[in-house]
Amino acid sequence: MKEKFNSIDLFKFLLAIVVVAFHTNPFVDCKSILVNAIVMIIADMTVPFFFMASGYFLALGWGETCQQRERYICKTLVSTFSLYTLWTLLSLPLTIYGYAVSGNSIVQCILSYVKYFFFIGKLYNSYHLWYLLAMIYALLVMWILIRRGKGTRHILIAGICFYVIYLLFAWIRQSDGVGGVLAAAGKMFDYVFNNGGVFTGMLYMSVGIFIREHRVCRPLVGVAGIAAGILLRYTVSQELGTIFSSVMLFTLVLNMKLPDHPCYFIMRRLSKYIYLLHLLCFSFYTFVVIRQPNKLGVDSFFVTITLAVLISALIIARGKRKKGAR
Repeated sequence: MKEKFNSIDLFKFLLAIVVVAFHTNPFVDCKSILVNAIVMIIADMTVPFFFMASGYFLALGWGETCQQRERYICKTLVSTFSLYTLWTLLSLPLTIYGYAVSGNSIVQCILSYVKYFFFIGKLYNSYHLWYLLAMIYALLVMWILIRRGKGTRHILIAGICFYVIYLLFAWIRQSDGVGGVLAAAGKMFDYVFNNGGVFTGMLYMSVGIFIREHRVCRPLVGVAGIAAGILLRYTVSQELGTIFSSVMLFTLVLNMKLPDHPCYFIMRRLSKYIYLLHLLCFSFYTFVVIRQPNKLGVDSFFVTITLAVLISALIIARGKRKKGAR
């Protein structure tokens, strides 16, 4: 019997709306410290959730043998790179605009484009695509490890190592007392990878894989874990708290059993296209309609999410018609 993941489909849809809210900021004029804190906690758990879901579903379909897993990862890597390239090209007019107003020379803009495309994934008003680039990096590392006969524990260890590297360079960047070789390495890292966000996906994807292979904790543990993660965030480390609460949220959602309904499949498809489309919709509204580029606020959020959902629904409906015509 095919497994159902209605709860993940539901939360991916809800968290796609959170992503839109984060990028359009309907709370820009909110003065409440509590509301802003809650918004940031939820926003910080959103991208890790998507990474863990990607890792979980990768492990769900990659088979039992190293050969099967190697082929499946390679196939997923190619499809993810194709998706990243396609949507980067669709966002090219915005990128050209961004470079045009930057005042840089053509050569500088071309070199910058190459760097951001391959190492950062955050071009002008298509900065959400860094998620796909981080997936590409993670899948490439997994493919190498599986090809060498390594298992899920090695993938998890690699994910932790990549995240430690990310944290190390974040520390170097923020520390005034670092000099010499470390400072030079930090500057080089920043120049090539910006803040190194592309290295964070490997950890969360490997956790998703590990959860799939070794099952999950009970719902009450998940609830308690989220609370403990929030406590860690404000007492020990924001990074550690975010990791812990994100993992607990994913395990809690995975434990939810929702009755079957066609709406969950639709939500799954909608969440994908809302994510891909929303900054194009945001740019259209703020650049063309109201002529206030990148204006944040309630109106930007509601118009962006409405346009993104409508266009996503049209794309899905068109795909169904094409499939039915075959």
